[in-house]
Amino acid sequence: MRGLRAAAITPHIYTRVFQNGSFTNPDAAVRKAAVDLCKRASEICVELNADYTKFWPGQDGHDYPLQVDHARLWHDEVEGMRAVVESAPDVQFAIEYKLKEPRGHMLMSTAATTLLAIQDVGTDNLGIVMDFGHSLFAKEAPSAALQLVHSRGKLVSVELNDNRLEWDDDLTVGALHPVETIEFLITVRRIGWTKPLLLDQFPFREDPVTAALQSIETLDAMLRLVDRLDLDALAAAQSRHDAMAGQRLVLDEMLGLGKR
Repeated sequence: MRGLRAAAITPHIYTRVFQNGSFTNPDAAVRKAAVDLCKRASEICVELNADYTKFWPGQDGHDYPLQVDHARLWHDEVEGMRAVVESAPDVQFAIEYKLKEPRGHMLMSTAATTLLAIQDVGTDNLGIVMDFGHSLFAKEAPSAALQLVHSRGKLVSVELNDNRLEWDDDLTVGALHPVETIEFLITVRRIGWTKPLLLDQFPFREDPVTAALQSIETLDAMLRLVDRLDLDALAAAQSRHDAMAGQRLVLDEMLGLGKR
């Protein structure tokens, strides 16, 4: 009635049932349950005409030194994902990586690590959900990580939010890192991304509608700022690694420095 449809299907492979791991659980029966749940999610993805099925293996990893055999953990993760994606070759799958939480060390923790896992899975229908906040949280430069994922042809979706760099706070867009967000959006434009930009935020105390609208308005304003930028001048500054010139171009638009 509203013309809405599901963008993605995310199976809950991170709940208490999987507290010791989903694809990497030491219990083979639980690993199979994770695979079966993800296969069912891919069927629902087709039924709802969603764009992709998302893996967020938040319980796959470790908390203590000596807790796991890292080679076995990697093997089980790759084999579990392969079992799912090979069962539905016409469905797009994507991994959303994150440094930690709930696990102290999540296995799919960075863009580069996740790209290696995708390479080991060895199918064409597995990519990455690029979450700006998760990239910040992983101490990446989100713009660089986005470019890396795109350059490997593995970018499936883009999500925006913000955080304090130590936790996945999922704050509104640009609340803490507006310049990094603008740089990220410049890269979004440079790579020719035309699919929707999604919000992944959790307003625990704020009104959720107000928070969502604020993020949308901020994102729209930032995109208009990107449209106003002299991208040729920015490229020239970047070719010289001239930090001040690059910063000035954005700060002029943000703060009106050139109008003094």
